[in-house]
Amino acid sequence: MTKEEFLEGLKRALFSTGSQSLIEYNLDYYSSYIDGEIAKGRSMDEVMNELGDPRLIANSIKVAEGYSDVFVGLEDEVIEESTDNYKENQNYEFNNKGFDKDYEERHEENGAFKIYNMTGKSLILPLIIALAVLVLVVVVIVAVFSFLAPVLLPIVAVLIVIGLIKGIIDNKNRY
Repeated sequence: MTKEEFLEGLKRALFSTGSQSLIEYNLDYYSSYIDGEIAKGRSMDEVMNELGDPRLIANSIKVAEGYSDVFVGLEDEVIEESTDNYKENQNYEFNNKGFDKDYEERHEENGAFKIYNMTGKSLILPLIIALAVLVLVVVVIVAVFSFLAPVLLPIVAVLIVIGLIKGIIDNKNRY
């Protein structure tokens, strides 16, 4: 991967934040970082392998900034493969203060680094909640009708009888 491809991937992955300043800041930061590492004598491949997938970096930035669209559009296999590759090739993790060694390990211990992916089994809980709300609404409607039934049933019965009588009278008048 080239520097341009990396920066374009990062830009695309951060686009959903809608924050041009966040995008520009991170593009400038990573462009400078890559240039600095190459100036130190490292190869482009070595730097790119260290950085890993720009989507994962963008998602780390999104988590740090509080955005909720983390890993939108990525398949489970891609996430798992990229995450494994990322962990093997990374010595540093980006946070909102820059590169910090062992950042990921510290935050995994504290439970602050979480990945959310709404596919497969993770959709079961929202479906159960939606079903529970639907059942609750039906129960409330039935309870209201059962409470009003002693009053409503005689009124409805009288209206039906009146309607039948009126219909019979109307039919006799036609013939």
